[in-house]
Amino acid sequence: MTMTPREMLARAGEALTGSDNWAKAMARALGAHHPDGPRETIDPRSVSRWRTGAMEILPWAAEALPVILREHAERLEAEADRLQDDADRMTEAAEEIEAELRGPRP
Repeated sequence: MTMTPREMLARAGEALTGSDNWAKAMARALGAHHPDGPRETIDPRSVSRWRTGAMEILPWAAEALPVILREHAERLEAEADRLQDDADRMTEAAEEIEAELRGPRP
């Protein structure tokens, strides 16, 4: 199923932030992919206009959306790995505490 650029923008924005309030976050993410060179952000009003259909999404921005999602997925995977490691360490610590509270076994 083919997505329109506007649908792509909405899907990417929601995936990036997990909410409906994604225009500023998307503007920051798109800034890194600006065709004239990376920048901190693009104008969030442009993203809002693209979102509402008041302006067509610029081709470079549409092309950057899958890249932004892949970069975001990589960050989420790294965070998931870190959380799993933390959970493993907490499980070990909890088992040690439980063993100390039980005391020596006869």
